[in-house]
Amino acid sequence: MTEEMIVDAARSFKKRVKDGLFDREMTQRDLASAVGVSEAVLSLAINTYAVNKQSREVRAKVRQLLDIQDI
Repeated sequence: MTEEMIVDAARSFKKRVKDGLFDREMTQRDLASAVGVSEAVLSLAINTYAVNKQSREVRAKVRQLLDIQDI
């Protein structure tokens, strides 16, 4: 996976999360609470494509909660 592909995937994920929150009338704070992490941890997982274990786990929970399947 090239760096450009990683950046594109991160942007796409961020947009899908923001759209999902808007559709559900949720804030990022609400999502952090639903996923069980701090707002800072959630922000790191959404706004970057950090590959550490915690960010991957948070993104997986967010995908499940917001029904994001193709990223």
